[in-house]
This record gives sequence, structure tokens and C-alpha cells, in this order.
Amino acid sequence: MAKISIEVGHGGKDVGAVTKDGKVFEKDINLTVAMELKHQLERHGQDVLISRETDCDDLAKDFFNKAKAWKPDLHISVHTNAFNGTAKGFEIYRSNIGTYKTRSNELCKRIELQTTNLGQTSRGVKDSPFLLSSLPCVSAYCELGFMDNPIDYKQFDTAAKQKAFAIAYTKGILKYLGKQWVDEKSAEKADGSLALINDSGGKTVYRVIAGVYSEKKNAENWVEELKKQGLESFILQEKKSL
Repeated sequence: MAKISIEVGHGGKDVGAVTKDGKVFEKDINLTVAMELKHQLERHGQDVLISRETDCDDLAKDFFNKAKAWKPDLHISVHTNAFNGTAKGFEIYRSNIGTYKTRSNELCKRIELQTTNLGQTSRGVKDSPFLLSSLPCVSAYCELGFMDNPIDYKQFDTAAKQKAFAIAYTKGILKYLGKQWVDEKSAEKADGSLALINDSGGKTVYRVIAGVYSEKKNAENWVEELKKQGLESFILQEKKSL
């Protein structure tokens, strides 16, 4: 089981880049991608720390300090690009820290390959000038495309396409970790619920179930309460037995 931190670019008052018509904000695309990435990584048994799960103000420096204390094995920053209205393609930055640069480059190459499999062009792997350079772990800063270029934006102009990028990122990360991707349909149990993929490295792990609710809202409220107490939690939907 790897510990993976995810920084969701921008948020709240900081909208980030915008589409040419000014109607779509980077912060929202980043959140869609990052939440799907979190879901897929956790589904494959990885431990995830994410900077935000809602549209709130971006406190990147605070999150990087928190992530540093958490000591992740990998870090992923999720962003979307903009420049001059004609630039296009996926761009990814590796950590500059000497100890981690080679392995970060390997991670970035794995992710890059998966995004090109979606049909997106790549602008290559580059050294990072961003905050992740101060994070002591293997790191990748992903810019999925240029949203101010209407042609490039078509690569990720729906939530489904954005989630496809998140899945591509996940596949690249799993390849780097030497883990196998499992389709969600393949992970379904006979009762329709999803089986969690064990990645405990052969060690015994113990999962704590903290409640069962018939109303989704009640489950969501309890998850939020657990998170306020510093306890990572998630909702697993299952069909009731007749």
C-alpha cells in the first residue's frame, strides 16, 4: 500500500485558468479529475491524502506542509493549462530533488504514456518550477491540456472525459508501483457491491466499519464528521439483501 498525496490546483476565489468564452474554470476541472483519481487509487488499495474535496480556497503551501508531515511515497498535482489560445497538449513536470528526480521521471513517463493512449498529444516531461520541488518524495505535476485553446479543450470538455484522464493517471501510477489495473466491472461482487482491492503487501490489515445507513445523506454527514476528527473514511454502496 502506497501513501499518495494529491494537490488539487486552485479553488474558491482562485479560479485558475478559464476557457476562451470565460464560462469554465480550471478549479472545477481539477476537482473532477482529482476526486476520480482519489476514488480509483483508493479502489486499488492505496492510501490517499487530498488537498480539497469541495470548491474551497486553495491553501497550497499549507497542504504541502501537511503532506510533508504525512510523508507520502508519491505526490500528484492536478492542474489544467492555459497560455496563448493556440498551445496544446498534455504537460507533466517531475520533481527536481536529486534523490527523487530519476524515479519521478519514471513516474511521469508512465503517466504520459497513458494520457497519449487517450489521443492527447504530449509536450514532454519537464523539470518542475513549482512547489512540489520542496516535497521530499517522487512527484508529478500534471497539466492535462490547454483550456484556452478550444480545439485542445475538446479533449476534456465533459466530466466523463476529465474522469478518463484521472483513470489514465491512475493506470500510470499503478504501472510505476508494479500494480495491476482492475476495471470496476471486474471488481464487482455477486451482490453488485464493489470489492476493495487488497494491496497490503502481504501484511494483515484491519478495516473498521463505522456505520450503515439507509439514507445516503446520513452516510455523507457521518463521513464528514469522521474527517473532522482526522479519520480517513469513505462510503461503500451495497445492495440490501432481500
